[in-house]
Amino acid sequence: MRFGARAFCLLLLLLLVLCSASASARAILVAAPAADSPLINEFVAELRTKLPQDQVTVSVTPATDATSADIIITLGKDMLNWRLQSGLQTPSIAAYLNRHALPSQPLPAYLTTLLANPKPIRQLRLAKILVPRLRVAGFLYSEEQSSAHAEWTYPAEQSDLRLYSVIVKRPSNLTRDLLQVLDTADVLIGLDDPGIYNADNLKTILLTSYSRSKVLIGPSAPFIEAGSLSTTYSTPGDMAHSVALLLQQDQLPGEVTYPAYFSVLSNAQVARSLGLPEPDDETLRHLLTELEQSP
Repeated sequence: MRFGARAFCLLLLLLLVLCSASASARAILVAAPAADSPLINEFVAELRTKLPQDQVTVSVTPATDATSADIIITLGKDMLNWRLQSGLQTPSIAAYLNRHALPSQPLPAYLTTLLANPKPIRQLRLAKILVPRLRVAGFLYSEEQSSAHAEWTYPAEQSDLRLYSVIVKRPSNLTRDLLQVLDTADVLIGLDDPGIYNADNLKTILLTSYSRSKVLIGPSAPFIEAGSLSTTYSTPGDMAHSVALLLQQDQLPGEVTYPAYFSVLSNAQVARSLGLPEPDDETLRHLLTELEQSP
């Protein structure tokens, strides 16, 4: 009889735990631009791993599935546009967005934006580790993105760096303006500025920089193979881990922010050609993570 009572109590406790877990589970809808792609598949698989208690579903036609969701996660600009037009007040995270492509109007309070761009302080710290002599960081802007300069001011102060920037007012001025920056700065920091950092200008930027024995940091992972020295970036797994971290908070912050998790990608050949130590990406990532976690 005593054993039967104990078994009944254990069964009751198990039922209570299961009911509690079921009650706390959230319906998370991932609004994706495609039904099946390596990036989306990796993102969703990692998100499910990090949030095993939640129900994560994917939809390319979110308007038919969104009303029953507790959380909505959009991937890319098109899905963000749908989200802003939907009229729903559901707490949401908009991921995989470039800063230059954000809407000009203020974003609603229910929306937290997770940028795909590298975090400025990470890029500057990465540059300081790779180029120990670094004192002045150089920037080129198109007129359309000149307001972005303010975002780098405080991170530069934190990194004990001086900024030197030039606005390229006409495409024909690119080489002249670039030389002006390189003659003053120790490195060139690539930005989320498609008016400057595009396929047409890349060869000019890289060859001109190397002619002055200066390196390009960033602006993103695809530029590394072309000849940029190094950059921080977020893999789909990093992005999903960062989304999961936001969802573990009591309330979404409702702001524009950067992924908490990231990777580093470098071009060892570029480092060797300029007489710099060959980068170890995992060591760099570890060093940068330690710097972010230190008080």
